[in-house]
Amino acid sequence: MSNEEKLSYVRNQMKMAPFQRTAKAIIASIPASLIATLSAEQLVVVADALHDAHNTGKAKAEAEILAEGAIYSPKYERMLEIEVPNA
Repeated sequence: MSNEEKLSYVRNQMKMAPFQRTAKAIIASIPASLIATLSAEQLVVVADALHDAHNTGKAKAEAEILAEGAIYSPKYERMLEIEVPNA
């Protein structure tokens, strides 16, 4: 199976398949050396793992922001307070 065929398979089988722009972004982050050496099924596992890791990191960052009640803005070079809704 060629690399193009593998990537087509991955795009159609990964968790984010319904969201093609997101799927393409995830696939673009997979190193070419892995694409060349892993099977299509293994690449689906890698793509789903990258997506899961992104979501885990994003959730953790959001939880920290809510716990702190502020977020750092590189643009303004300072912490910006946010209103935290009552849970």
